[in-house]
Amino acid sequence: MPSIPLVALLTSILALAAGGLPAQAGDPTSPEARLDAVREFTKFFKKAKDEPTQVEAVQTLKGNECRPAAEELLKLLKHPSAAVQQAAFEVLGTYRDASTYEAWIQELPKAKDAEQAAVLVKVLGQARLAAAVPAIEGVAGGPKATPMLKFEAARALQNIGAEGSAGLLGRFAADGDPLVRMAAADAIGALRAKQYADAVIALLRDNEWQVQSAAVAAVAAVRPQHGVQPLIDLMRKAGRLRTECADALFRITGFDFGVDPERWQEQWNALMSLDGYRIPTDEELAKKAESRKKSDAFYGNKEQTNTFARIPTTSTNVLFIIDVSGSMDDLVVEVEKFQGYRDRKRFTVVQTELLNTLDTLTADTNFDILAFATDIHPWKKRLVPANVVNRDAAKAFVRGLKPLGGKESQDLAQAGLSGAANLDAGKTNTLKALLYAFGEDPDKPSKAAITGFDKGAVKRPLDTVYFLSDGRPSVGKLVDSNEILKEVRRHNEVYRMVIHTIAIGDFQKEFLRQLAQENGGEFVDLGR
Repeated sequence: MPSIPLVALLTSILALAAGGLPAQAGDPTSPEARLDAVREFTKFFKKAKDEPTQVEAVQTLKGNECRPAAEELLKLLKHPSAAVQQAAFEVLGTYRDASTYEAWIQELPKAKDAEQAAVLVKVLGQARLAAAVPAIEGVAGGPKATPMLKFEAARALQNIGAEGSAGLLGRFAADGDPLVRMAAADAIGALRAKQYADAVIALLRDNEWQVQSAAVAAVAAVRPQHGVQPLIDLMRKAGRLRTECADALFRITGFDFGVDPERWQEQWNALMSLDGYRIPTDEELAKKAESRKKSDAFYGNKEQTNTFARIPTTSTNVLFIIDVSGSMDDLVVEVEKFQGYRDRKRFTVVQTELLNTLDTLTADTNFDILAFATDIHPWKKRLVPANVVNRDAAKAFVRGLKPLGGKESQDLAQAGLSGAANLDAGKTNTLKALLYAFGEDPDKPSKAAITGFDKGAVKRPLDTVYFLSDGRPSVGKLVDSNEILKEVRRHNEVYRMVIHTIAIGDFQKEFLRQLAQENGGEFVDLGR
């Protein structure tokens, strides 16, 4: 047998002691290669000045998990660029080895900087490290824990899939900060932590609608029988929560009585008069759900709801976002689907639908309209009541809209009058239009922050958006549809807006479908 050189033998022993086999020469996944990748990244990042290059450099640490890489990424969570912060956080999200975070877990309960502790808790939650739960409970359960820290702790327990042993979620459900209460309700629902049923039922009476929305979903997931009456009581209040209550009541009882609280009350009183009545088991409910008809009947009488492009809503705080880019001047192809309009232009169809919807808005509805192309053009910049005066003014605004950079502009450009044509104004800035709903301008972003804690979320009454577009994003800070979806998800984590989407034309229907699906809305394809 040939002898093994001493150096090679020692290398093998050291590698086995580290928990693995010796790496082959040139192996890009070896510990040495990963450390080298971190060294090269550190040198390069110091020289990189523009944001896209910095983000690209951060992404090179993906697949190079080790403690030094994690430490470099952690530093970048304080970087002034939100894009760099997000890139670092996403790469950290691919690191799942407990040994990478061992030192952080040990030091977390001793952390004195609450904001830094909140960031660490969010990272550990994203890594889904069960070993981190005691440390998270230790730092977030103390008397000096900030609302941001508690919020991230609740989110982390939800991501890890462990409610812990310190009863934090129950305490957080009664916290003085609405975002903490909301995060607690979300976690209780996701974990189906039945012992906190009374805590989330109490939140159905919360002062903030976002907390109530989270509580409705949590009660639906935990399924306590004594949660039915509070849900019926909440349904008596106007607004979007009526449909959420109806869905929750179905998920508890297996019955479908729409959004009519009096009918629910009558049926529930009858059920409570029966000896031995109990709500169906999870298995029994699953069978009922399979046969449940997904129809407008579920949402109650159509007279009780406003509709836009066939999507019903009971919301009383609505924003209509309408695309006025140049392609909206194009003609529809499926002529048979668009009978009765004054012409076959896509914009005419959309304009007519919106005008009809404005006529149906009830006086208790608050609404606004946003037209967008390359830039955004709000009607009022705030929600206003749908009284007779405002409805008339809104219809005048909609009638005055026309596609920017459409056929007329193209004709001017072909005639050599490119300045008058202003084709650049007629592109599609999807991100800017969507972020307007969150009070954010992507061209003038607020201070970068990696935590999801946003105090402004509960101050905005807007809860439902109708977004109508015919084309793919073509201008703005982000034009990749996946990146736009990610940005909307990040904002909507705490805002809890429902985003319905309506497509007309040939492009990006999957993007619009996914946008609605990820944000609790419905997708309607008007046609080509």
